[in-house]
Amino acid sequence: MKSVRRKRHASAKLATDAPLTTFSSDLLTPEEERELLTSFWDCKSELVRVLIRHFPRLRPHRPPLEPWPMAQFIREHCEEGEVLDVASITRLHDRYVHYKHRLASANIRLAAHVAKRFRHHSLSYADLLQEAVCGLMQAIDRFDVSHGTRLATYATWWIRQTLQIAVARQSHLVSLSPHHLQELGLLQQESEALAHGGKHLPSPQELATRTGSSLEHLTHLQTATRTPVSLNAVLDDDSDFKLTEAMPDTQSQTLQQNNERQEALRFLMENLRPRERKVLDLRFGLTGNGTHSLRQIGHLLRISKERVRQIQNRALEKLRASADRVGWEPSLLLE
Repeated sequence: MKSVRRKRHASAKLATDAPLTTFSSDLLTPEEERELLTSFWDCKSELVRVLIRHFPRLRPHRPPLEPWPMAQFIREHCEEGEVLDVASITRLHDRYVHYKHRLASANIRLAAHVAKRFRHHSLSYADLLQEAVCGLMQAIDRFDVSHGTRLATYATWWIRQTLQIAVARQSHLVSLSPHHLQELGLLQQESEALAHGGKHLPSPQELATRTGSSLEHLTHLQTATRTPVSLNAVLDDDSDFKLTEAMPDTQSQTLQQNNERQEALRFLMENLRPRERKVLDLRFGLTGNGTHSLRQIGHLLRISKERVRQIQNRALEKLRASADRVGWEPSLLLE
């Protein structure tokens, strides 16, 4: 009993006399944790009251007496320069930060323990630990001491949810929601169960039947979570043959097709009359001089708009007929 009293006395003395920059990762007893949480709540309530008393303009924004709205109110209004110039507010804010960090440091092992459960994902452990600490800090802001539960019990849920959101957003090239992440976990469990039971890899239809989802939805999930492959990756460890060397060069193919189309067009255009070649050149910009409307071509050639249309249609029919005779596809001239 004397040792417990000495610990409580030391904890109370730390809140008033000890430097606010000193934190300890020592675990707290249930009594010490409840006492620290009560002091944290009293400090938070007093800080809100002092802020509103010194700055009447904040009265319309007074938060309800609930942990999370009060924490948001402090975060929004304690970072202003004029607020930190008030000595009483600065002292209360430093004490508020100290209590919060002391609670966080006492539960840092819990955050690390929960983060280890997500190590099979692509995020590094350092990133997972950082996200877990963010969830722990949010749990401290939201915790209500009147609930009668331990902070660790309440914080575990928030840490796990924060990690699930981080993994869903950063583990895959496509951002997934936590709900989809849970579906992927269930999918992996069912796949392993079917593989061990039937000694064969389950088909997508079997997985869809076991999980109760449609085959299309299952295909979308598997497509979104495929492991990305670098184009510079080698196909074989014993050679330097890269994946880019096995991919077709679409740019060269497109350039070759354009050259073949231009050559075929020049060959077929030789069977047209000079005026027909001139009309098609002006109408479709075959020589790179841009396209013209029927009215503009008629003005240049001093003929009517309808006459230009007749010459154009007759020339196109000749080109299609010539392409059919030599065995070329008519689409070669239209693409």
